[in-house]
Amino acid sequence: MKKYLIYILFSIIPAACFSQVVRQGEKFANVSVIEGKVTFLKEIPSKTGTTSADNYKLLKEWSVVNYGKDPFNSSIRHDAKNNEFIAKSRIELLLPANAKGVREKMTMRYRINGFIYKDKCVLEITDISYLYENSSKDKSLPRVIRAEDFITDNAIDTKDNLQELRNNTRKSTLYYLEEISSSFEKKFGY
Repeated sequence: MKKYLIYILFSIIPAACFSQVVRQGEKFANVSVIEGKVTFLKEIPSKTGTTSADNYKLLKEWSVVNYGKDPFNSSIRHDAKNNEFIAKSRIELLLPANAKGVREKMTMRYRINGFIYKDKCVLEITDISYLYENSSKDKSLPRVIRAEDFITDNAIDTKDNLQELRNNTRKSTLYYLEEISSSFEKKFGY
C-alpha cells in the first residue's frame, strides 16, 4: 500500500511543478508547458457580492472591448451556458533592442479562453505562435514558429545565433501578457 502511495505522490509532484497559475496581483514570470503546450493561466477571485451571471457579464464586457472590435485581428465566441468566451487574436510585438541596436518585430498569434469557475475568474492563454517578419531574409527560422520551440526554458538555453532573438521574444511576450492580465484585474476591481 505504501508503495502505491509513493508512486502516486511522485506522479503528482511533476505535474504541479510544470504548471504556473498566476493569481491576483502576481506577474507572469515563467513560461509554463502543460501537456506539451505553452500555457499561461491567470486566476482571480470573482467580484464579491455578485452572482455568477453578473461576473460572466463583466467577463463578456472585457472580452468584447479587448477582442471584439477588430475582426481583422481577432475573433470571439461567447458561451453563456458555460460562462466562458474563446477568442483568437494576434498582436505585433516590438522586441527589445538587440546587441546591434535593432528592434525586430514578431507577430504573435494566440488563443485566449476566459471563464467563471466556482468563485474564480480564469484566463487561459495558449496556442501561441509567432510570425517572423524577416523570415524571407533570414532562412535560419521558419516563417511560423511555435512558442514551444522558441520561448521555453529549453529553447532559451540553446546556444546559437538565435538565442538573443528567442530571449527578446520571450521578454516581449511576458510583457504583453502582463498588460492583458492587469486589464483583466482592473475590470473586476482589483
